[in-house]
Amino acid sequence: MKQIITKPGQSPAQGGLRAALIYAAAGALCIIVADLAADLIFGRSGAAFVAQTAKDWVFVGASALFIYLLTSRTISSIKKSEKTDAESQQIPSTLFENLPGMVYRCGEEGCLLDFVSPGAVELTGYPISALSRKKLTDLVLEEDREMVRSKTEGALADRLPFKLIYRIQAADGRIKWVREQGLGIYSQDGRLIGMEGFVADISGRKRIEEALERSEELYKALAEGTSDAIFMVDGNRDIVSVNHAFLDLFGFSREEIIGQSVRILHPSDESFIDFGRLAHSALEQGSLRVEWELKKKDGTIFPVEGTFSPIEGSQGAIGGHVGIIRDITERKKADEELREYREHLEEMVHERTRELQEAQAALVQREKLKTLGATAAEVAHEIRNPLVSIGGFARRLQKKYPESPETEIILHETERLETMLGRLRDYLRPVDIKPRECHVNAILTDSVAMLGPELKKDAVKIHLDLYPHLPTAHVDPAILTQVFVAMMRNAVGMMDSQKEITVKTYYGEHSIYVDIINPVAGKKLRDPELMLLPFEEGGEGTGISSTFKLLKEMGGALSFSEYDSKAKFTVSLVKCHEAGHGGVVQERQP
Repeated sequence: MKQIITKPGQSPAQGGLRAALIYAAAGALCIIVADLAADLIFGRSGAAFVAQTAKDWVFVGASALFIYLLTSRTISSIKKSEKTDAESQQIPSTLFENLPGMVYRCGEEGCLLDFVSPGAVELTGYPISALSRKKLTDLVLEEDREMVRSKTEGALADRLPFKLIYRIQAADGRIKWVREQGLGIYSQDGRLIGMEGFVADISGRKRIEEALERSEELYKALAEGTSDAIFMVDGNRDIVSVNHAFLDLFGFSREEIIGQSVRILHPSDESFIDFGRLAHSALEQGSLRVEWELKKKDGTIFPVEGTFSPIEGSQGAIGGHVGIIRDITERKKADEELREYREHLEEMVHERTRELQEAQAALVQREKLKTLGATAAEVAHEIRNPLVSIGGFARRLQKKYPESPETEIILHETERLETMLGRLRDYLRPVDIKPRECHVNAILTDSVAMLGPELKKDAVKIHLDLYPHLPTAHVDPAILTQVFVAMMRNAVGMMDSQKEITVKTYYGEHSIYVDIINPVAGKKLRDPELMLLPFEEGGEGTGISSTFKLLKEMGGALSFSEYDSKAKFTVSLVKCHEAGHGGVVQERQP
């Protein structure tokens, strides 16, 4: 019936009219035949025949109209259904043709490919006709076949979909990475009858992943190889990554620190909050470089210098930051030492200038005394002969005129001049010096002990300010003891009511210094340089001239200064390393 009323190219109305006409013709024929048969058998009048025929024709016409309407609607439904079926078949066909990959279906036996989409040609390089004779596993790279087979069979056994990533070899020999998603097809009795799925090329994505892996490995190698501490925090300021230098610096293990808030690195809540505010505002503009104080695991607080860079999160917001920090404790110490050095530089320059001035004064004084000594020797030689003659004649006159006072005066002055010349001779006579390595503090202590009875008798107090780590000196200990004893006796002779002597030791770059300071008896010295000459009898300079000579013989020097009614004699001695003994000692002064 469907083939009768629906012909190709025919509308639903034409089909309905065709069905109605066929029905009307058949009904009219049946009515005429039936009426004629009834008339022949039962006999009827012509009017009754016509009326009966008209009534039948009305019934047939109404039935034909009803059939026409019903048939038209039926044909419209059929046409719509056919059109929908055609369109639904067209959608998968278009979809398969445009998919960037291969849709496949294979049978159970060997999984020969029953169907592949057009995308299979671009994926594999094989034409569809060639693929229909292949198994899906024929395309898989040999090294990956066992893995693909094992995982596929496991998923099919559990009736689960499977997802695989493996390599295939295309027709031109190129190796491609693919991702397969598939599932099994089962009969009503649960028997596996085939598979279907989709295979997509992911070679590009795989290359990107491999590049990212290499980049990550390079970053890890760089991060682990640097001596700076590197760490990464997320948007919640929780630590997500650290390098080995970070663990060494702070003393944590990786398990202890990962996932912790950076609060664990700050010495206080205030430090944590302040740094968060500073970093938030600065990282919005770019990177941040700052010096801060952080805390180690053992509680040690130390200064660091850090450089922080933002990590961009979703929608351009800051999703965290990377920090590179280094311990600057040693640099801070050096800066502090430099600052202190600058602050004391003027004082050090002043002290060095004083030392140079004293050395210069000693040098000038030494040259003066050298000249005076040479002149004195010549004068003593020239004076001695006439002085002997004058003394001899004076004695003869005294015998002849014993009551003459003038003769007594001449003899007294002659004897005084002879004594002075004897002192000058002794001064100019060389001294046998046997220098060796000695501890100056020990010699000073022994000298004070030797003078103990004298100092106690004169009620003199001695304050010893001895530097505890004084280097050794290259001197003759017996001669140096004689020098210290003579100088302290000289100091006692210069004092009046205030009797206190201060002895202080210290050292410089090349020499060891001993200061002997004592008050002066309410007056200034007449001429300090005269104390170093051997012509005075008693008084202020007793023993100083010989002291100067002895120090000079040992390579040392003696200088003098006066301030605030106090006299200061400074003895400089050669350090052992300057004479070829011991090592270099830096300058120290208490």
